[in-house]
Amino acid sequence: MTVSSTLPRPAQVRTPVSAPRRLPDLRERLSRVDPLVPLLCALATALYVMHGFHGYLSRDLADYSYGGQQVAEGVPPYVAIINRAGPLAHLIPGIGALLSRWIGVDDVVGMRVFLMLFAVASIAVTYLLGRDVFRSRLAGVAAAATLLGCQGFIAYASDGPREKTSMVLFLLCAILAMVHQRWLAVGFFTALATLTWQPVFFVAIAGAVAAVRLGLPAGRGKALLRVAVGGLVPSAVTVGAYAVVGALQIFVDDFVLINARYTRQSSLVTEPGAVWRMLTEGYGASLWLFLAGLVAITVLAVGALRGRPGLPDQRRVHLVTAGAMLVAGLAWSVLAFNGFPDAFILLPSAALGIGGAVAVLASRLSVRVALVATVAWTLVATALGATYALSTRSDTLDDQRRSVDAVMDLLPPDARILSVEAPQPLVLADERNLSRLQQFGNGLIDYVDDTWPGGSEGYGRWVGRRSPTLIAVGNGGTVPSWLAPTVDGSYRHVGTTIGWDWYVSDDVAGGTRRALRQAVRDTYVPADEL
Repeated sequence: MTVSSTLPRPAQVRTPVSAPRRLPDLRERLSRVDPLVPLLCALATALYVMHGFHGYLSRDLADYSYGGQQVAEGVPPYVAIINRAGPLAHLIPGIGALLSRWIGVDDVVGMRVFLMLFAVASIAVTYLLGRDVFRSRLAGVAAAATLLGCQGFIAYASDGPREKTSMVLFLLCAILAMVHQRWLAVGFFTALATLTWQPVFFVAIAGAVAAVRLGLPAGRGKALLRVAVGGLVPSAVTVGAYAVVGALQIFVDDFVLINARYTRQSSLVTEPGAVWRMLTEGYGASLWLFLAGLVAITVLAVGALRGRPGLPDQRRVHLVTAGAMLVAGLAWSVLAFNGFPDAFILLPSAALGIGGAVAVLASRLSVRVALVATVAWTLVATALGATYALSTRSDTLDDQRRSVDAVMDLLPPDARILSVEAPQPLVLADERNLSRLQQFGNGLIDYVDDTWPGGSEGYGRWVGRRSPTLIAVGNGGTVPSWLAPTVDGSYRHVGTTIGWDWYVSDDVAGGTRRALRQAVRDTYVPADEL
């Protein structure tokens, strides 16, 4: 017997094995979702679908549609068409166009549906913003209802694409990040908003500085640095991408130079009457909801700035931040205001104002009173929105498409269209313009004079040498002076359609020109029937 065999065996020590972490199942994850978020998203979707996706394709909407189509073809934003907005104004519709082609849907309708998702998401983020700022679901619902009933926002939620729809979502996300002190996210979403529409930078950065200055007792420099880093990432990627494709100068011209040097714009100071007409026409009855929200946020922000007793410190910070953004937005509007969509930068402030008013009702009176007020406000806003959606629902896009198809069917496959303030036929015919020049108003003609060989007259002569089959002229069909020699010498007017006039080359046979005139007359829909 060996010694080892007589020794007792050591007891086996079992190492405790921790139970594997159980990943939260779908039910747990869904239980964490605020049920009002999907409910509001469903309501917004129903409202926007009610408005439809076949409304009139205007010049501005066609600009973004054309840019989106070219992005889907692999052409970077700005390279196919001059545009004063940011590159995301074309890149986002381009994603919509690409998805449309993958699933076999019409480009314009597909881009509009894709941009509608941004509008729906904006309603959800507005709710979260109101809820988190005022610690009240009622305040969140009231804020979301304000944006939901905004007629101008509805107009472009389903009848776009328009750059300011996605800009609103990015701005709302930046504000929500300020509330939760996610400074990298603040910079990131500020950059996305700016790369969509440049003036929003001043609004977002005013809010970021106020939130850091008032909300942090220490570490302000670090927070601002994180904001800067978050903003530099998408900005650097954008600049680097243009450098790689050799279009950096085009990016600088369109994103910065044209706006800073050439653009001429109206403003609240120079044309207050015109601005008021734009607002009343664009927002209709919902303008009063919008103005009520702006008044409410002004009162709340002033009270917070004065240190109203009983106001939580963080809420005071949020309200002053909203006030700073309102001041910045109004300051920009004083300098430049070209249409009712320019007021979209004020929509988050107005929505927060209504949410804040409900929160005040709940704190000073009772939750029951606040609940009744919120339900009433939501019903009124939804009714206004639904009435507008149904009353302005239109199929004009189909009329425009029929008109373009009727003209193009009479011409050979290699017929080319040149656009002068009229990108609509290019979009509907899926054609590419002969140059990136299409818009010439608000100072862009000066840019052409400075950058095209021979200026605008030289461009007119260049058009004559390229001899496009058709020239589509917007702005009432008036041929600009720099193009008149070419049109008068080699083209004939064949009719007015829905948004532009057609001029056809003398090289087209007389019989075809007569058929074109008849086709344009047969497909024309008078303005009072649109």
